[in-house]
Amino acid sequence: MKTTTENISDKELLERCSFGDNSGYSLLYHRYSKAVFNSIYRIVNDREDSEDILQEVFLKAFSEIKSLKNVESFGGWIKRIAINQSLNYLRKNKIYFTEIEDDKILDIEDDELEAKLAMESRVKELQNIIAEFPLQTRTIVNLFLFEEMPQEEIAKILNIPHGTVRSYYHRAKKKIFEKLNPKQHNERFA
Repeated sequence: MKTTTENISDKELLERCSFGDNSGYSLLYHRYSKAVFNSIYRIVNDREDSEDILQEVFLKAFSEIKSLKNVESFGGWIKRIAINQSLNYLRKNKIYFTEIEDDKILDIEDDELEAKLAMESRVKELQNIIAEFPLQTRTIVNLFLFEEMPQEEIAKILNIPHGTVRSYYHRAKKKIFEKLNPKQHNERFA
């Protein structure tokens, strides 16, 4: 009976790679390329550049595969490489993050069940709203929401203060709320 690729663990694929079996590389690429591409695209926001970065990410990962200490974390490891490569691309193209001053920000409870359900059912609309944000805001929101990266870590990799990341995120959250719920927003401030 032939084993389907879904039944092959990352560990087994990485072992294949270590023995020089190209099927290991190929199967890892097919297993993770879509998710990695999506992570890159959310940051770079350009399909062609994202495809180029995707290839660089897998070249880098495969050339450094022996340095991976925990074979169970290949997916997280390659996504981290993708995020770093995407941020390097932004820096190379002289796109920098600047500090903003903290001011009064509308704070919406993250744990509100209704808001969470509304967000889940309108993911595409949310992605379209985020795509309209300036690069700095879009990057921070994508890293926090979709890559589930803590704000402190975002601040560290972008080399900006944590308060700045928090401010960008909360301002973006306010704009998202306004666009997703224009009627409630207008009633609140009427």
